[in-house]
Parts: sequence; C-alpha cells; structure tokens
Amino acid sequence: MRLLTFLAALVAVLFVAPPAQAHVRETSVVVDLRSQGDGVAAVVDVEYDVLARLLSLDGFLSPDAAGTDGTAAEVPTGVRRSSLDAHASDVAAYVGERLRLSRGSIGCTAADGARVELADSGAARVALAYDCPASGALTVRSDIFRPSDGVIDGTTTKVVYDIDGSRGATLLDTARTSVTVGHTDLLSEIPRFVKLGAEHLYFGLDHVLFLLALLLGAKRLRDVVGVVTAFTVAHSVTLVPAAIGWVSVPGWIVEPLIALSIAFVALDNLLSTRTRHRLPVVFGFGLLHGLGFAGALSIDGPLSVSMLANLVAFNVGIELAQLTIIALAFPALLFLRRAATTPVAARALTLGTVAATVVVAGAGLVWFVERSPLLT
Repeated sequence: MRLLTFLAALVAVLFVAPPAQAHVRETSVVVDLRSQGDGVAAVVDVEYDVLARLLSLDGFLSPDAAGTDGTAAEVPTGVRRSSLDAHASDVAAYVGERLRLSRGSIGCTAADGARVELADSGAARVALAYDCPASGALTVRSDIFRPSDGVIDGTTTKVVYDIDGSRGATLLDTARTSVTVGHTDLLSEIPRFVKLGAEHLYFGLDHVLFLLALLLGAKRLRDVVGVVTAFTVAHSVTLVPAAIGWVSVPGWIVEPLIALSIAFVALDNLLSTRTRHRLPVVFGFGLLHGLGFAGALSIDGPLSVSMLANLVAFNVGIELAQLTIIALAFPALLFLRRAATTPVAARALTLGTVAATVVVAGAGLVWFVERSPLLT
C-alpha cells in the first residue's frame, strides 16, 4: 500500500507540477583577457537568454517558459546561432561598450570585426581585440547586464587574465565593477570567491535538493557525517581539475546526471531498506556534482597560485553553505522525529516525509527530462 501511494503521488508531481527552475534572477559573465602584442584579446561569455531579452534576439526563454503541454520549452540551437549571426554587430557593440579597458587612464579601443558565436556551453561568446595606445597597468571595467537594464537582478563577472606576465582571476559585481590587473590583493579576493561558492550552492536548487534527499534518508548523526563526508570529498576531487580544464565532461552529460542523482537518492530512501550501498553511491554522485560546481568557475589558461587559492576559496564557500543547510535542516528533522511520540503524530510524520521525498524525486526527474537532449 505504501508503494502504491508513493507511485500515485509521484505521478501527480510529474504531471501537475510546473517545470522546475534551478537558477533564476542572477546571471554570470566570464571575461578572459590575454596580452596580444600591444593590445589585449578578450573573450566574453554571457548567458544567451539574458542577452536575447535585452537585444531582442530570437530564441530566448523566460525563466518560467513552458510549452503548450506544460513541459519545458526548447529552442533549437540553429535558431540561436542564426539570430547571433544576424545581430552580430549589435551584440559586439553592446559587449564592447560595456566592457571597457584602459592603460594608464587612457582608454583602449575595441577593434571592428569581433567574432560572435554560440559556444558549446550554450553561452553567447564574443571575441574582441582591444588596441591600447598607452602603457601601464590594465584596468578592466564591466557593466554587462546592469540591474538598470531591467532583465536581471544581479550579475557576477569573473575576470580571468594573463596580462604582462601577471596571471590570476577576480570577481566583479554591482558593488565592484572595475579592477586593475596585478593590483588585486589575494587576501581581499578570497572572501569574494568564498561568497561566490556559497551563493552557487544556495541558489542552485538542484544541489540543495540533493542535500535534503541525503538528510531525509539519514536516521542518525553518524549517517549524516558519513554521507556528507563522502559527498564533500568526491566533489572536491573533481571541482579543481574540472575548473582548470584537466578534466572535461560536456554539460549535456553532467547536468542530466546531476538531476538523476537527486531522484535516485530520494527514491532509494523509500524503496530500499539497506544502507550499505549509500556511501559509494553518494561518492559517485559527488564526483558529478563537483563537475557541476566547476561549471561556475571554469578557468582557461595556466594555473597560478592566486587561481588555485581562488578555487580553494570557492570550494570553502560551498562547504560552508552546505554545513549551514545541514545545521538547520537535520536538527529540525531530529526534533520532529523525537516529538512524534503518539501513533497519530508518527503517522503524520511518516506521510510528511514521504510527501517531501516524492517532491524531491519528482523535481529531479523533471530536471532530468528537461536537461536530456535525447528526451526533449
């Protein structure tokens, strides 16, 4: 009877619930800067949907977009490529105007002929060449996707640079829109990357639901310590190599599997009475989540001490956010379990746990279908 009830509830979640969205309101921009003779070569990756809404390109999806049957809407890649080709001059002009470089307080000029394309990641990529008439330290200012544009609430811009022998990475946001290359203090950058890591976990609903699925299946503190340690070690193993490009797995493989990991752990909580397999399974899924975390902080180019420090800080931010969620959620679960001393309360708690698990599993399955190119 319990299995039948579970299956009925799961079907209801899959067919009634609206498409889940893992990330809304915030966006990120990646700027890669390299010395090129007397100038600077810049490669800028921006989220296509945000750029398209701003410049009225074809093939963009709103955060809550859905098809007529309630499933996730899809836009053919060819539509987006064609739209970028047709509006390449507008896209290049926007990015070139909003990404300003200068040396010795003298502005650099973006040359004509910028390359605009759709990257394999799905981002709109703009390659620019800047001519810098003056010498001196390079200052970078980014106003790409300001809140005043009316299409996004906040933007985090990651600037990776290899300029005049100085290599590193830094973060810009609405409170800090410019940086001078080589003048960044490593200790001042670390808190920004810790914050970025924490925000990536908090605003990545898929990672949060995976954690909650683990907690729903844990009976004792020892269980929590075991699965969380396995998950932490595993995603730390893959995060750094993937972020610096030593390991590369396409997003169309990683993202559906991350979604499937959520559904698997949730279903395993209900359908399996054995827990011996849980640690190796969680470790394996942790490797996948590490690849997903790295997608927010991929670094192209030689590894430096500052880049490695930033990657570690980013991972620390993830761990702190993870511990915060556990510190809030698991004691609450324990309290409810210990407070359910009557048969009615115990049954209500069981039904509530099953319902929560079904919602988590349903979200994971919906995301799996949304993210799988072979199923959409």
